[in-house]
Amino acid sequence: MVEMFSEFFASPVMREALLPSLLIAVVTASMSIMVMAHRLSYLTVGVSHASLAGLGIAVTLALPLLPTATLFAVLIALLLALMPRRKGISEDAGTGMLFAGSMALGIILISSASNAQVDLFGLLFGNILTISEQDRIWLYLLAGLILAVLALASRAWWSIAFDPMTAETSGLPVAGLRLLLYGLVGLTVILCVKLAGIVLTAGLMVLPAACAWLWGRSLGSLWLLSVVFSMTGTIIGLLWSYAHEWPSGASVVLALCVLFTLSWGAREAVSRLGTTRD
Repeated sequence: MVEMFSEFFASPVMREALLPSLLIAVVTASMSIMVMAHRLSYLTVGVSHASLAGLGIAVTLALPLLPTATLFAVLIALLLALMPRRKGISEDAGTGMLFAGSMALGIILISSASNAQVDLFGLLFGNILTISEQDRIWLYLLAGLILAVLALASRAWWSIAFDPMTAETSGLPVAGLRLLLYGLVGLTVILCVKLAGIVLTAGLMVLPAACAWLWGRSLGSLWLLSVVFSMTGTIIGLLWSYAHEWPSGASVVLALCVLFTLSWGAREAVSRLGTTRD
């Protein structure tokens, strides 16, 4: 075990991937609290899959990959925020329509590109081990922006999640904050693509908070626990990836799933022990 750790940190590829991966872990853990509180898990799936169209447009028009996908993901997220206001279209139906149409467009565009132009496996399932300097800079900019907005708006979003009517009567711009939240979900989805890919991004956006929700209730405790679970899962996943030559994104999401299962089991054991003592 000690030897594996030494080899892991001695590997230039793993050292280069560790800091961006941990940064993504912190951002997604922080954002996952709001995703769970506002019940936006389905939105993360829809936006992540729809972002394939943005990547397809970038490949077809030879545009910068992540910036183009970011713009498209935010646009899709904002459309989903506005669509439920239209009579007869529910939020889940709107997500399904945009998800299906955008992903179909992305598949057609990317299938028309040569293999030299795009790493389809990396887009779908992530590959943080091949991160470029340009991607790294873009990730740092997105992460800084997302964390700054979260620091400013998280309390308001927390209030809206549990009592929107009181939040509105107290003077909070609920509609505007809701649009901002959806847009930030779009940004976070693109942040995750390099690590977990389009298919597995929802795992990073849901599992850390799901683990934390078993133990914490206040915003501060949930955030701290979510970050700890997310960073732990990321490190374990990267170690598995290195040791067994597994895809890095899938390894991280699998590690988070294992942590959730263990956390749920421990929570059940504690609850049963407390019931027995009573």
